[in-house]
Amino acid sequence: MKIMGQALLGAAIFHILYFLASLAVGYVKTVTYRPNFSSAWENTGDLQSTVSFGTANSPVFYMGTFLATALVCGLMLIAYKKLTSLPCRIGTEGKRQPKR
Repeated sequence: MKIMGQALLGAAIFHILYFLASLAVGYVKTVTYRPNFSSAWENTGDLQSTVSFGTANSPVFYMGTFLATALVCGLMLIAYKKLTSLPCRIGTEGKRQPKR
């Protein structure tokens, strides 16, 4: 149960970092945008009556990515615990110690 909680926490942290990075990229693009008035003045056209600000994904998509990320985090935690519980025998067998 402890590994499951850690995996869910890792997935939550990963998703929070993803959303914060998306917001930061959007903020930087907004702040650094410099419109080109001269070319916009030459290319006039009809104004649209609707505005779209991008797309929105389904909450089911986010739940699926959250569960998949939690699964990957859980597998990585299990592998890490198994690797760290193995005794370290590298370099101790078959080598002679030098005489002093």
